[in-house]
Amino acid sequence: MLPQIPPVALPEVIPSEFPQQKFHLGEWVRWFQVPNGDFGRVIGVIYTQQTSCIATGLHYLVLLDERSPSRDTCSCDFAFSEDIEPLDNSSLERLQG
Repeated sequence: MLPQIPPVALPEVIPSEFPQQKFHLGEWVRWFQVPNGDFGRVIGVIYTQQTSCIATGLHYLVLLDERSPSRDTCSCDFAFSEDIEPLDNSSLERLQG
């Protein structure tokens, strides 16, 4: 099954400069603001303005790992840089273990 990408909207005005990316394609991340947070790999980065969350800035598209808590509900999710953190190898092994 191919990943389902959540809907996005293009900004009405494209800024002359974009914010600096904090996370990069292929990087393992996890949501740390919630208990039992999801985790996966960054597969896309988009800039949006006033989307369904009414937030402007960079949004990271994360392909959830097969063992991630929400994987049965969705295969991908968007994240703000303030909500996720990088996963080091030992943390990733513990989550996947």
